Amino acid sequence: MIDDLTFDMRSDLRSPQTIQIKDFEAEELLHILSLFDPYGIWQLSLDTGLVHWSDDVFKIHEMKPTPGPVDLKTALEKYHPDDTKIVSQLIEETVETKTGFQFVLRLKLEGGGYKLVKSTGKFRVASDGSEELVGTFSQFQAAKRSIGSIG
Repeated sequence: MIDDLTFDMRSDLRSPQTIQIKDFEAEELLHILSLFDPYGIWQLSLDTGLVHWSDDVFKIHEMKPTPGPVDLKTALEKYHPDDTKIVSQLIEETVETKTGFQFVLRLKLEGGGYKLVKSTGKFRVASDGSEELVGTFSQFQAAKRSIGSIG
């Protein structure tokens, strides 16, 4: 249960980082981010209200991955009722201000109860001129000392 919420609606997001790595694609970055814990990306079309999720976003939502989009209403219904209102408000404010957001909120579990999830989102104009929100999604992990190795 979340007892205290911290709202931080900043209109001044951090500047983008830059790096030049030879032969490095977005899919490889997503693979690296999700090597040990589910970590996904999402895209919300503001024209259609449809959300596209990477496989790990489905996994975190305890849903079977599908190739097509998810309706925004369906996605919002997965949150605690109080948190659904917050996510809706964040989306509206981000579209109005053309900025971004971050949250840690409660997502319903299939067997009952909730788990904490973390998402970031950012407004952008796609190459075809359409407006959308894009972002990241992961299960919130409390800070702890740990080690992982591939091999």
